[in-house]
Amino acid sequence: MRVPGRRTSREQDSPPKVFLVVQPTVSHYREPLLRRLLASTRLDVDLVGRYRNSEGTAADRIQSASEELLAQVTPLRFLSWGELWWERGQVRDVLSGRHDVYVLAGRIYTLSAWAAMLAGRLTGRTVLLWGHGWKRPEAGLKRRLRLAFYALCDGLLVYGDRARELGVSYGVPAEKIAVVYNSIYAEDQIAAAPADADPHAADQQDADPQDAAGAPEAPRRPTLIYSSRLTTRHRLDTLAEALELMPAAARPRVLVVGDGVERPRLERRFVEAGVDAEFLGAVYDLPTLRQLYARADAAVSIGGAGLNVTQALSLGVPVVAEDGNPDSSPEIEAVIDGETGRLYRSGDPESLRQVLQELVDDPAGLRRMGARGLEIIRDRYTAERHAEAMEAAILAFLDARRAPRKAGSR
Repeated sequence: MRVPGRRTSREQDSPPKVFLVVQPTVSHYREPLLRRLLASTRLDVDLVGRYRNSEGTAADRIQSASEELLAQVTPLRFLSWGELWWERGQVRDVLSGRHDVYVLAGRIYTLSAWAAMLAGRLTGRTVLLWGHGWKRPEAGLKRRLRLAFYALCDGLLVYGDRARELGVSYGVPAEKIAVVYNSIYAEDQIAAAPADADPHAADQQDADPQDAAGAPEAPRRPTLIYSSRLTTRHRLDTLAEALELMPAAARPRVLVVGDGVERPRLERRFVEAGVDAEFLGAVYDLPTLRQLYARADAAVSIGGAGLNVTQALSLGVPVVAEDGNPDSSPEIEAVIDGETGRLYRSGDPESLRQVLQELVDDPAGLRRMGARGLEIIRDRYTAERHAEAMEAAILAFLDARRAPRKAGSR
């Protein structure tokens, strides 16, 4: 007779079977990580996930992964009542014991996750949570609710060091939290070096022929790039206000990559500010993104920062981001002031203007920050590093869960 939760000697020679809910959706930027997890020799991973964030408007939706990858992911079906969700099949799978480890989305409003973790407690299954953890300090009822949620799991896989620090400060055992960071690109997709020292060389083709004949050249105008969804949450107006404070002749150009319900209004706002802004819509093609970032001196993150930080640093461009914005995701930790970019006071156009002016006046500093950013990406934020960190954490939590059973059998 087989003891529930215990693998036979034959099974122990094969990689642990892992039920993994893709967080947050099976989107294009998750594909490099998921391919590496599927190719793992240390884990046998079954992927489950939402194919798209269908609850958003059409303009705000994120592109899904390729059809080839989606064919390897079991669609996640769920019911919702406002913020409350029930993800179908998870409790049944935990009770069945078909997998050795269950990695669920760490969303406190997902009722099925609570039930699945209780089922894991009853049956001895290893149930982990994957997600942001704490993005900001919490207090009161929400903190107590989150702590109760996390107390039911066997381990947390979080995106950043700050989440681990906050969790430990709230009483979660340090050994229960593993930092796995986050990723967009694989190692062979990131830039080999920082963006070109003169990213505007192509612009000279449009210069006045008289300038080529020896007339004094106009100062090169720097270019900024912004890449994110265009929603009220991201507050791109702050960039227009900051550039409006600069002399008209010295205002950087702006490349805006992204789409959303706010796009028409924002296009008008940049025109009113006298800023040369090119709204390009959503761009997912990596070669095209490389070309766009190669034109940029710096990337700007307005409002809450997220994967736009790792995208820019992966392509060799330093990042200017808000300091202390409560909506920022853990990727903000990659923006080290003076090393990989600069921080400005949250919501303050004058602070942003000052930082931008200092940066565009220091091309050598921009290249140095771009190089340092690439070092940090290679160390923590590639799909390979992400997958390796998840593998190591899952195996460590599984071993910790089995240890008491082994001790009890002696």
